[in-house]
Amino acid sequence: MPPTIDAAWLSCAAARPSARLRLVCLPYAGAGGGAFRPWAARLGPDVELWTAQLPGRERRLAEPPVTTMDDLAAPLVVAIVDRIRPPYAIFGHSMGALIGYEVTRRLVDRGGPAPERLVVSAALPPHRSARAGAAHTRDDAGLTAWLRELGGVPDELLADPALLALILPTVRADLAVVAGYRPARVPALPLPVDAVAAADDPLVAAAAVAGWAACTSAGFTHTVVPGGHLYLHDSPPPLHRLLAGGPAPDRAAHAYAEGATP
Repeated sequence: MPPTIDAAWLSCAAARPSARLRLVCLPYAGAGGGAFRPWAARLGPDVELWTAQLPGRERRLAEPPVTTMDDLAAPLVVAIVDRIRPPYAIFGHSMGALIGYEVTRRLVDRGGPAPERLVVSAALPPHRSARAGAAHTRDDAGLTAWLRELGGVPDELLADPALLALILPTVRADLAVVAGYRPARVPALPLPVDAVAAADDPLVAAAAVAGWAACTSAGFTHTVVPGGHLYLHDSPPPLHRLLAGGPAPDRAAHAYAEGATP
């Protein structure tokens, strides 16, 4: 039997029925849920990890990628309502941060169940997302060069024409989602927002990430970690500090920026 629509969009990385919290991870441009699955062991038994499965990658490679935020957010809202048992939190990196905000806004508008907090990483806030640029309009050579400059993408992948032919359409479509995301309104969410920035990110300055403070009326933290835009390939963000034990991580989050281990 083929999976239902909502089952196609979310996957549980490691079932933990007794976990205190579920964490839904939303990927950056071109990435799939596999980017987050190694986190399951790091998060420990109190967090059950779920990953978004977007068209055009991994098990949905045969499906064409989508190019609008609505085509991503609408089915993810349905999948979260149907499959994620509260309490839960959402983490999004780069493009995933914007998807996370839009999904959370829609969940709040419909009366929930909304996440207990939103963690955003390496992304401009939604009211500034139009400044993300037009990398999606470049030809294949130009987009490959852009990915090389970005860092964090394996050289062997960038040097393999067959692999590039598979991933570039998805990367381009995802970047079009970011460039085209111009929400008519950006309400402050009634839940905490934790923003993580990378100190050497060539795309999104740490100060710009602080602009997410305008997206919440319920508490905000801003943590700066070492690395570039795809820093999470080298070390994950301080999620266990941000997610464990309610509001206390708001104080602990800043310790990571001062050199604590993740």
